[in-house]
Order: sequence, then C-alpha cells, then structure tokens
Amino acid sequence: MSDIAMLEKMSNTIRFLSADMVQKANSGHPGMPMGMADVLTVFSSHFKHNPKNPKWLNRDRVVFSGGHGSALIYSMLFAWGYNISLDDLKEFRQLGSKTPGHPEVTHTDGIEVTTGPLGQGVANAVGFAMASKHASALLNSDTAKIIDHKVYCFCGDGDLEEGISYEACSLAGHLGLDNLVLIYDSNNITIEGDTSIALSEDIKKRFEAQKWEAIEINGHDFEAIDSAFIKAKSQTKPLLIIAKTAIGKGAATMEGSHETHGAPLGNDEIAKSKQKCGFNNEPFFIPEDALVRFRCAVEKGDLYEREWKKLISEAPLLEQNTALERILNPDLGSIKFPEFKVGESFATRDTNGMILNAIAKALPNFIGGSADLAPSNKTELKNMGDFPKGKNIHFGIREHSMAAITNGIAQYGLFMPFCATFFIFSDYLKPAARVAALMKAKLFYIFTHDSIGVGEDGATHQPIEQLSTFRALPNFYTFRPADGIENVENWKIALSLQAPSAFVLSRQ
Repeated sequence: MSDIAMLEKMSNTIRFLSADMVQKANSGHPGMPMGMADVLTVFSSHFKHNPKNPKWLNRDRVVFSGGHGSALIYSMLFAWGYNISLDDLKEFRQLGSKTPGHPEVTHTDGIEVTTGPLGQGVANAVGFAMASKHASALLNSDTAKIIDHKVYCFCGDGDLEEGISYEACSLAGHLGLDNLVLIYDSNNITIEGDTSIALSEDIKKRFEAQKWEAIEINGHDFEAIDSAFIKAKSQTKPLLIIAKTAIGKGAATMEGSHETHGAPLGNDEIAKSKQKCGFNNEPFFIPEDALVRFRCAVEKGDLYEREWKKLISEAPLLEQNTALERILNPDLGSIKFPEFKVGESFATRDTNGMILNAIAKALPNFIGGSADLAPSNKTELKNMGDFPKGKNIHFGIREHSMAAITNGIAQYGLFMPFCATFFIFSDYLKPAARVAALMKAKLFYIFTHDSIGVGEDGATHQPIEQLSTFRALPNFYTFRPADGIENVENWKIALSLQAPSAFVLSRQ
C-alpha cells in the first residue's frame, strides 16, 4: 500500500469513528471532525508528545478551540494511545464519561485546557506560547534547551469571528510568538449556512496585518498539509495555516452541507459514506494496520521524553535544574508578607500592590500584568522586568483575552499568574473566569476601583452587581478585604487553593 493510501485509510478511520460516536450518542457535531480528519492524520507525525505521560513538561501543547468537534479530539487521543478506550468513545456525551460533549481538562487525559465557548482556545494557546517563552527565558542556556516545544491550536470560522481571537492574536503578533501555530479549518460553513452571510473579510490579510505569517493550503492534500507542518518547525513569527476543507468530508450526499455541523448524519448516510470510501460498515471499526501507525506515538513519545530527561540530568545543567526545581515546587513559606496595623489608612489596592511584590520576590513562578492599568491597579512588580524575561506582562487593553491568556499560562504547568483591571471591566472577562472555575485553575484576578468610591467617573464605572455575580460562581473565591491585615490573610488562603481567586479592592 502506498503512503497516500495508508494516510487515506488512517484518515477514514478517524473520520468514521467520529461519525459513529455522534450517531450512537444521537447528539454532537460530525461535520468538523470529518472535515479535519486529513489534517489531524498528518499532524500525528509532527506532534511531539508522550501518550503515557500526558504531563511531560516539554511536550507540544495542542489546543482544540472548536470544542464542539470533540469527537475528533477523542478519536485522536484513542488512536495515539492515551488513556481512552473504545468503550469510552462509545460513551460519548454521556453523563460521567471521559468523553463529554466539549473537552474538559479535569475529565480526560490529553486535554490541555477546557475551551468551551468559541475563541477561548485561541487565547489559551497564546497563553501557552507566552508561558513557554517565559519558561525558556528562565531555564534555557546556549547549550541546553530545556523548553523548546511548539503550541498548536485548531480553530474554525466561528473562533475567528469572536472578538477574543482578535485581541489574543494581536498580542501574539506584537510579541512575535514564533512557537505558536494556528490551524484554521476554513470550510466556509456556520450553523446558519455559508459564512458569506456574515463574514467577508480576508482572514489571511488580517493576520498578516497583525504581524503573523499566513499560508493557505488544501486541507485534503496530504503533501500540502505535511509541507505546512514542516514549515512550522522553522517559523520566525506566529504562523497561521489556513486549511481549506469541506465540512462533512466523505459524507455520501451531505459533504459540504451546513446540515452536517450539529446533528448526526443518520445510519443510512453513514453506511453510504463508508461504502463510497471503501470502508468497513461495522460501527466503530478500526483497521489494525491504521491503528498501528497511529500508536507509533507511544514509542516515539517515550523516546522524546527519555532524550529530554537525559539532557536535563547532565552535570553542566545543575543551575538550570535548580531553577526548574524552584519553579515546580515554590516555597510559599518564604514569602515575607508586609505587616500592617489596625487603623492604618491605606487603600486596599495599595496594600495589595505591596503584597504582590512580596510574593513575586519570593516565588519564581509568580508572574502577571494588567490590561493597561498597572499604575492604577498597583500591580507593577518593581525592578522585576518585562515579559518575556521579566515578570511584568503588558496585556494591553484586551480584558477578555487577557483572562483567557492567563488561563493558558496557569494550565501550562509551571506558573501561578495574575491579571488585573478595574472591577467594572470584569464583565468583559467573565466568560474566561467562568471557564477557569470549571478547570479549577490556580490564578488570581485583581479587581480595583470597587463600588461607589469611583463616583465622579459616573454610573458606567461604578460596579454594582459584579460582586454578586462572582460570589455566585461555583469553585471561584472572591475576597473583598477591609484593610491590609485582611488582605494578607486572604492571599495566604488564595495561594493554598486549587481554584481561581479574585481580589476586589478599593481605590480610596
């Protein structure tokens, strides 16, 4: 069998596994998984990971921003050899299964981040890429690259219509994140029909204007897909791969139709589709030779990790290993919190600024920044430099993506990040904060200018209902300290939690 014939067989295996999962659940989205099966099949040979150790530090990160295509994600994780069985695939979208309708990091090995609403994953991927850059600055030397992986993000038309993706990709281009690859499933289809009913911009030019490199390929041409991923290995800017695909690729009569987006194809259509492709009609059929090719990821991944462990165990890396150990195991007891007295007249944003600096001086993995409000939020980490080498991140006026990027930094596995803005603007980032709560992500939101103390700014800048909404959010801890003494104690609690925390602070 030729290489192309085998790739087609592997791709059809994933394509029809996904279709069968949706059909058995009688719920889900078969169109995107079928359309992107060719791209993911080729991606398999470029993806550096270890299915037997999903938390290996120097693995490539892969984010599926279009979480509705979860049937494809789970099919790939099964094929690669992660801790997902065929029975798990058959339990797709069922209560308590490892394969929920949208991917959740707390449920399934191999899922890096809970994406959920469209666009979140794009910003999460930017966060992963930023975390990787900061880790590289802290840990790498000229002779030893402890961190040298890529961040891949798969997204669709819907993700790139969301405002959060504009914000995040603008920052990624500005920062020159050459470790970030965004693969855009450009199938021109949304739930309501052709994308032309609501979208007519030139996506390629948009990204080029944001200082990205962008290329277009046929998303069903195996050689073109392979060339694109090879190019990603030597990129000097963030890279956008626009893969032109047909939604529902391989469907006998429905290929290219928006009707394949969010509903099962039906048993008759699946049978005809498999017959048309020369594929076995048995539900959940997996050709042994195709599975063997996918499962090469296990042996390759083990080799990747063993080579990496050998690298970091060598004697000249003592200083780098010490730095890595301090980041992985921060000593919370080493924090010298400022001491405050009862009755002192400090705004809680001021006491919080002192506390942030004390934490940042003690913990090498504590980083963060503000949405262009550091002087007002009192969040500048003094004499600690700017990202990527330093601890201060300048997010710009991008509240929504700031929060989702911070989610990505938190989920990277090395850092405890914070982000900051005025409390009234917390409305702009609430969707990302909610996802952080679902993930039990350890990160911190700094919200200043609480309540009517900002009266002269007018009603638009007075947070009224925001406190209630955050306090109502499950697995999210909202602290509103009365003074510096309470603020210190609140931080001690927040640092001990495996959950997101918010600090609501006064200007006056």
